[in-house]
Amino acid sequence: MDNIDRKIVSLLCRNARISNQNIARQVNLAPSAVLKRMHRLENAGILKNYTARIDHRALGLDMNVLIQVVTNESVGAVNIGKQLSALPDICDVFDVAGNISYIVRAVVKNTEALNSLIIRMGQIPGVMRTQTTLIMNIFKNELSVSLDELPDSQLTDR
Repeated sequence: MDNIDRKIVSLLCRNARISNQNIARQVNLAPSAVLKRMHRLENAGILKNYTARIDHRALGLDMNVLIQVVTNESVGAVNIGKQLSALPDICDVFDVAGNISYIVRAVVKNTEALNSLIIRMGQIPGVMRTQTTLIMNIFKNELSVSLDELPDSQLTDR
């Protein structure tokens, strides 16, 4: 991955709908060369998908929460994580190390919806307890990291 690849990825992270021609202008390459690089980045697994970001509050989903989940699963088991992932209010499920098993981020309409979610989570066999933290403000919420500090590397097709 070189500086041009990093610039292409950065542009796509800021706006997944940016046109190939617009990217080409900004990195001083022909559109066909940009497309070839994008395919190489996709094949290498660096570009995984192109997505839309949703403003949950505009949809009336005003509560953004982190929920720590403690389970009785053995180390390495992920069955409960898969079941948590299937709940529609849950946006992210992280399998973590330490005293808790998972950290979940969920977005719900109100306290009643949050209570319903926690009850549904508690009904999953093996969930021992949860602890919820309300997110008051989000100052940064990126889908990727800065690529500026990464060394140049050779991309290989996977």
